[in-house]
Amino acid sequence: MPISVRVAAIAAAGICAVSSVSGCSRSTVAEVNGSNAVAVENPSTSQLISPPGFLETPLWSVPFISTPQVVDDGFAGILVGTEASDSATVQVLGDTGAPRFGVDVPANRAQFAVASVRGRELLITQDVGDTDSDNIDYLTARDTRTGEIVWGPVRTQGCLTGTGLLIDADCDAAESNSAEGAVSAVDGHTIDLSGAVTEFGGHAVVADGENARIVTVDTGNTAWSTETLTPPPAALAGSARFIGAAGNSVIVAWTIPTRSEPIQAVYRLSDAEVRWVSGARTPMTVVADASSGSTLITTDDLTDDGIAVLFVQYGTKGFTADQFPGAYRSHSSAESCTAARNRL
Repeated sequence: MPISVRVAAIAAAGICAVSSVSGCSRSTVAEVNGSNAVAVENPSTSQLISPPGFLETPLWSVPFISTPQVVDDGFAGILVGTEASDSATVQVLGDTGAPRFGVDVPANRAQFAVASVRGRELLITQDVGDTDSDNIDYLTARDTRTGEIVWGPVRTQGCLTGTGLLIDADCDAAESNSAEGAVSAVDGHTIDLSGAVTEFGGHAVVADGENARIVTVDTGNTAWSTETLTPPPAALAGSARFIGAAGNSVIVAWTIPTRSEPIQAVYRLSDAEVRWVSGARTPMTVVADASSGSTLITTDDLTDDGIAVLFVQYGTKGFTADQFPGAYRSHSSAESCTAARNRL
């Protein structure tokens, strides 16, 4: 799927909350070639009210119960099972709605991750089945195009948290409080990593107050940390403060002597390359496309480069608020939202 499609999806989620009313009946799950596959629907106009800018009649629909992820020329999402079932299904579809394959997962642990390894995109899921202990589970990785098992089942001391390939030992909790480890997408081995807040592309961010270190999951080694960063021009050395991370971007605030508000810099997760430095006076918020890692960054102060999209493939290239007519003059998030949406 082209990067512009992925980034447009990020912008729609991060800039504007658009709601729709659905009257679709739930699709049935059929058995196709020995694996679960969903039967997609073609709703009528009377069943769906489309947001502005979209087709009046969707080409097809699927009853995912959570936000799907983009995979190679398609989508992956969770389908709920019957009331009597203790499992759910992670379904992979092509971008035309054609089913590829489905994987049963425990209903109370309906999480999955998508990762790219050596030019191959993987769907990583929790396995259904008995375990040796209450806190021991197994993960399996499959090719997103074919459903072929690439590795697994691999025993892991915990369950996926829903944030990349982080795991939490408290598998029965309704929500994960904190990650305790990370899983390598290469072969499924686990490293202890208490305090990790996000993982993408084989690197995990471990936060400790205002400091953060980035760990290479395959080796367990620290790739870099906020304490080792070189300050941007005008920033004071040693003043770096971790703000947040998503996808392949890490936000760090730096103190400067000329004003009370810090400047903020965005670094590439894998190697700490500076991707963007902003003079906006309000804190950054970063939202990531879970599949590509491209990030949408926004600030409340839209008068000073308050919106940017950073693409994974193109390094620091992207777009900022000043490319939307009128956005740089507006203090209103709603007005800037309209300008951005019209441009997309």
